[in-house]
Amino acid sequence: MKKIIALIAALVMVLSFTAALADDTIIVATNPEYPPFEYVEGDAIVGYDIDMWDAIAKKAGLEYVLEPMDFDAVISAVAANPNTIGLSGISITDERKLTVDFSDGYINAGLVVVVKADSGYETADQLKGKIIGVQLGTTSDFAAEEITGMENVAQYKTFLNAIMDLQGNKIDAVIIDKPVGQAILASLNDPSLVIVDMGLQADWYGIELNKAANPELKEKINTALAELEQEGFFDTLALKYFGGGEEAAAE
Repeated sequence: MKKIIALIAALVMVLSFTAALADDTIIVATNPEYPPFEYVEGDAIVGYDIDMWDAIAKKAGLEYVLEPMDFDAVISAVAANPNTIGLSGISITDERKLTVDFSDGYINAGLVVVVKADSGYETADQLKGKIIGVQLGTTSDFAAEEITGMENVAQYKTFLNAIMDLQGNKIDAVIIDKPVGQAILASLNDPSLVIVDMGLQADWYGIELNKAANPELKEKINTALAELEQEGFFDTLALKYFGGGEEAAAE
């Protein structure tokens, strides 16, 4: 029922929003609560994904507007409108491909686990039966369910909210995309929290596209991604947002 309501709400929002836009203007649906990929700074939405998309749009000659929304509404918005893309640190999964299309992958942001430094948790098996925090609708949500069972998954609007509950000892761990976890822990500067790589899964991010969208749009995006990779653009982004060392490439 919640998914149906979200789909209807997203459809109404997108249709009303697009009425005043030019036919060829791309609406970029994004959840700006996902640093360092997209977040609010002053009055602007900024981040890794935003810089990347702006570079893609310039190469492809695309006009666009950013439309902020909850993460779990992004895929519904893309499915509802061929002129809408989803850009919000979105993992490419077979389940999502049933509803939307994807560009080539642009960064491998595998899942890691944030725990208390004195917890002793080193493997996924040790988290069975424990309360694991996730951001609703993300691949971490699905991974946590496989490890600890649906009844032990604590779903949050944002990863930051989940980590704050971990700080308060309300949950036992948080499964999160590696670069996002690194950025949040760096901002919190809390030595009681650590990131543990439990070998959960690789996690390629892609740009969501409507299945009925003009195929030329996907081709333009993928061509721009490949050119940006060849030009070293992703190395520059990694240095800016992660301090370097992150794998970022068009797949």
